[in-house]
Amino acid sequence: MRATEAKEKNGEIAVVGDIATTRQCLSFHPDQFIKIILAAMQHARTGCAGVIDDDGHLVGMLTERDILRRIFEMVADSTINRRNIGKYVDDMMVRDIMIAAPKVFDDDTDIEDALAVMTELGFRFMPVVSRYDRRKLVGLVDEREVAIHVKNRLDRIKLEAAQKEAIFYSFWREPYGMSFDSPAS
Repeated sequence: MRATEAKEKNGEIAVVGDIATTRQCLSFHPDQFIKIILAAMQHARTGCAGVIDDDGHLVGMLTERDILRRIFEMVADSTINRRNIGKYVDDMMVRDIMIAAPKVFDDDTDIEDALAVMTELGFRFMPVVSRYDRRKLVGLVDEREVAIHVKNRLDRIKLEAAQKEAIFYSFWREPYGMSFDSPAS
């Protein structure tokens, strides 16, 4: 059974596309200025954004962390006069900082697989693309969001197991009030 069929069956989030389409996804062009982007990201309360070309195809990803790293690198660079750092920041463009050709998830990637990949790679955010057109940005997923949905799935599985165990032990008992000792005792 495909993950999307499982979702339809029990109403749970099963694939990263389900998460990506429910969260706001900012996207910018490589030629936009970082000072404008950073303000938009702060206003939207998001730590990442997609970078798309004129045709709407994913060409990169931008994170607040990468922007701040670049600014801190400038501050630490002894060849840049500290009084000019503001000018350098004003001139920075998305293409100067973006993660070009980032690793992506197809929108039908199972959330457990996605969490494993993000954990292994150490990525906090990853773009989600359409499985039909791997250049089309569907949205972005956050490792924390994916982990929450995996935990919810695990909690549901534990509950179902406990319910099945209770049913099993109710059948284990004799119908006339006498019962066998359960195997656990």
